[in-house]
Amino acid sequence: MKKLALFILSFLSLLVYSGCTPASTTFVESDPATLIASADSLLAAHPNDLELRAAIITARLSLAKTNNSLDEYKAVLMLEAHNPTARYHVFMAEGKGHHKKGYKNGQWDAIQSFSKAAAAIDSLGEPYYWMGLAYEKKDEMDFELPLESYDSALALYLPEDIRPKVTSARAALLKRKKTYEDFWK
Repeated sequence: MKKLALFILSFLSLLVYSGCTPASTTFVESDPATLIASADSLLAAHPNDLELRAAIITARLSLAKTNNSLDEYKAVLMLEAHNPTARYHVFMAEGKGHHKKGYKNGQWDAIQSFSKAAAAIDSLGEPYYWMGLAYEKKDEMDFELPLESYDSALALYLPEDIRPKVTSARAALLKRKKTYEDFWK
């Protein structure tokens, strides 16, 4: 009789516990902002819950994409240091910041950041486009490195609004290269 009562009590406890614990689909379907607002307390209460952590990361990535928020991408990196999407966006933002600088060391820093972004997600061509721009800005007489970068960008996935920019930058570089070569003949 005690074994039956213990079994029933264990079964009811399991039923109550599993019914009260939110499933990962509940986390994913909830409003990302609401989940993020309570993320610290949820993670403190359930530090080893991988589904919860994954749901918070997904919510932060969703919010970062919606709001174009670099802070959200950095917050994702605090939870998962090697998240490729967050690393890509952080490195791209750093690279664009360095690219705005006019001096050559800034361009080298930009090229390094774009290279890290390209390594984070190796199927995207946009970092190579920006590397080409940085190479051109660093040394206007260097034709090979920017051309190689533009060719790499065109060989990979590019958003619809970036592909014409890459094609145009590549064509302008080839025209400038031809003009330079014709001048020195």
